[in-house]
Amino acid sequence: MKVYNTIGLFFILIICHSINGTAQQDPIAAQYHLNSSKFNPAYSGLYNRFIINSNIRRQWNGLPGNPKTNNLSISSSLIENTLGAGLVVNQDELGITTTLDLNLQLSYQIELGNNQVFSFGLQGGTTNVKQNQDELTLKYLDDPDFPQVEQSASKPNFGAGIALMSDFYFLGLSIPRMLNSEFKDGLTNNTIYKRHFYLTGAFIKDLTPLFKIKPGALIKYVDGAPISFDISANVLYNNQFWFGVFTRDFNAQGALLQFVLNDVYRIGYAIEIPTSSYVKTSFITHEISIGIDLAIFGNQDVFMRYF
Repeated sequence: MKVYNTIGLFFILIICHSINGTAQQDPIAAQYHLNSSKFNPAYSGLYNRFIINSNIRRQWNGLPGNPKTNNLSISSSLIENTLGAGLVVNQDELGITTTLDLNLQLSYQIELGNNQVFSFGLQGGTTNVKQNQDELTLKYLDDPDFPQVEQSASKPNFGAGIALMSDFYFLGLSIPRMLNSEFKDGLTNNTIYKRHFYLTGAFIKDLTPLFKIKPGALIKYVDGAPISFDISANVLYNNQFWFGVFTRDFNAQGALLQFVLNDVYRIGYAIEIPTSSYVKTSFITHEISIGIDLAIFGNQDVFMRYF
């Protein structure tokens, strides 16, 4: 079993190096179309309500050392929907490395007329990287390049974003990680987290009285890696059921299903099948999301939202 674990961890490292070059990318998610606060602080407080979102992702199940991501975001509008505040916690595991991001978000909203809202947001927090190298199975236990110890380091993080939303469309641009950070991990001494740029967009259109369609896209760029594209098409039935299909760089194909109850509660599931040459199609990705929209303060209101 240890032999298979070592092979799996080595395979994960090779994949990451092939995709990212010198930069490690932020964790990905399939169900972001109703929760952009993970990578855009301008989203927090964009709706006049209190929102809780959680997301659990298990990527490439069956592959030892596979990526595992847990995300929690909490946000609320403040002062008659002119300000927003939020908290985003993200834990990501990849092989022997665990990354914990914690960010506080603050946003400011401007009403533009015709039910359009412009939002500007900032965030700040910390990124902690921990490596348990004692989980590696080595031929020589005294290998100086692989000390059998747990190593940990923390770095500050700052980010910013803007968003423009109406009843029919959403646009967002953000840099959630503005500082380039270097972590000495004992393996390469230059594991670098570089700033990421996110551009998102979507619009919704009525097909029939019961069906709406929402095409969308997310474009991600980080220096040292190819531009990443997420392209999706979601259909909403009777304001209760979301059905969607998506592709990521045409290397992974997936589908999602979300159920909305009373405009308040949401539960969703997404499945991805890799089709690239790096990962076998048998290593399927599963993702579960849960969301709650509440009217806690007197001026808040909950209604069906599409972005």
